[in-house]
Amino acid sequence: MVKISFLGGCREVGRSAIMIESKSGEKCLLDYGVRFKGKNRLPKEFDTENLKALALTHSHIDHSGGLPYLYKKSSVPLFTNPVSLAITKVLVKDMIKISDFYYPFGYRELDKLINNSHFLENRQRRRVSDNIFITFFNAGHIPGSVSVLIEVDNKKILYTGDINTKSTNLVKATNFAISDGIPKIDALIIESTYALRDHPPREKLEKEFTERIIEITENKGKVLIPAFGVARSQEALLILQKYNYHGKIFVDGLARKISNIFMDYPESLKNINFYRKAIKKVKFISGKKGRNHAKNSNGVIIAPSGMLKGGAAIDFVKSFLNDPISAIYLVGYQVEGSPGRSLLDNGFLELNKYKNIDQTRNFKIKAKCDYDYFDFSSHADGTQLKEYVKNLTFKNGSNNVFCVHGDSKATTTFSSELAKNSYNSVAPETGEVYNL
Repeated sequence: MVKISFLGGCREVGRSAIMIESKSGEKCLLDYGVRFKGKNRLPKEFDTENLKALALTHSHIDHSGGLPYLYKKSSVPLFTNPVSLAITKVLVKDMIKISDFYYPFGYRELDKLINNSHFLENRQRRRVSDNIFITFFNAGHIPGSVSVLIEVDNKKILYTGDINTKSTNLVKATNFAISDGIPKIDALIIESTYALRDHPPREKLEKEFTERIIEITENKGKVLIPAFGVARSQEALLILQKYNYHGKIFVDGLARKISNIFMDYPESLKNINFYRKAIKKVKFISGKKGRNHAKNSNGVIIAPSGMLKGGAAIDFVKSFLNDPISAIYLVGYQVEGSPGRSLLDNGFLELNKYKNIDQTRNFKIKAKCDYDYFDFSSHADGTQLKEYVKNLTFKNGSNNVFCVHGDSKATTTFSSELAKNSYNSVAPETGEVYNL
C-alpha cells in the first residue's frame, strides 16, 4: 500500500510538500517550500528516515524555499534540472539575506543542497530507490518547471506542480496529458490556484497593455511595472518586444539577475532568439545613480516585487504615485492584504513594514497616476484545469484526484466539481495521509 502524506500546500498557496512512501518504507519527497506569513512557515515535520530522494517541480520559493532545511543532517539526492537549480540558488540566498523571519538553515545547508543535486531530463525515467521511479514532464509554468510522475509499488501518481496549458511568450505550454506521453495513472495531485476563474483572452490583453504604455510614454509619462523577478518580469519584457515598443526599458532588482540567468539556459525558453532581441533593448539598472537616471527618464521600469511588498519597485513607486501623467501596471496576482491589492481596491498605497531602516519607505499616498492590473498568469485557469484532468486516463477507473496549491475555497470547490463528474476527489488538509 502506497502512502501519500500532505505536509503543506493544502488549502493554501505556499510551503508545498508531498511525501510518497512505499509499503517497504522508502520515501520520496516532492517539493519543500515556504510561506511568507504566520509562525509555521515550513511544511509539517516528518520522519526523514529512509528518505531516498527529493524531486523539485520548479524554483519558486513556495516550492523550493525550505529545501536547505533537509540538509542539516542529510545528504539525500535532489533531482531537478540546471535552470531550476540556478534560480533556486539565487532565490534562497536572497530569502535568507532579506527575511526578518528566522529560518533554521543558512548558506552552508544551501551549498550542501547544491552539491547533492542531480539533473534529470524531461521524459527520462529514473530509478531513485528499489521501489521508486520518477519521470519529469514539461509543466509550462516558468523556465525549468516540471510535473513529476512517480511510480511506487506499481502505482503511478502524477503531481502537476504549477502548470500552464497555454503557451506564454517565455515558455511553451505543457501538452495535455495524453499527447505528452503520460501513462495511465492511479492518482493525480493537481494545483488549484485559479480553479475558480478563467483568464481573459491573452492576445487582447497584451495588445491593450502595450497600447496604454505607448500612449503614456508618448505623452512624456513613464510606467512602473512591479513584477515577480522570476518569469513575470521577463514575460512583460517580451510582450513589449512582441508589440514593437520602441521606448526605453529599464530592469532592476532580482529581475536583472534572473534575466541574465535565462540567457545561459536557452533550452528552457520558448524562443531564445526572440528573448535575446528583447534583452538587447534593456538598460539594466545598477546602484542609486542608475535608479535616479531611470526615474527621470521617459520609459518603462520593470522591477520586483510584484505585489509592492518590497524590492526595487519601492524605490520608484512614490514618484509614480504623485505623477498624474504616469502609470503603475501590476502584472501578477495581488493577494488579500498586499500593498498592490490595496492600490487596486482603494486607490492608495500604504507601506509600513520597514522599521528602523529607511523611513522614506513608510508612507500612505493616494494615487494620482493611472493604475491597473493585467492578468498575465502563468497558471492554468479553471477551464484549463478541468480539461487537463479530462485528458488523463486513470487505471481501473480509480479516478483519485487530490486538489492542492489553492486557497480553501478554490481547492474545496474544485474538488466538489470534480466529484460531480465521477472523480474520487478531495482537498486534503495539512497532515492528512491517504493510502492507495
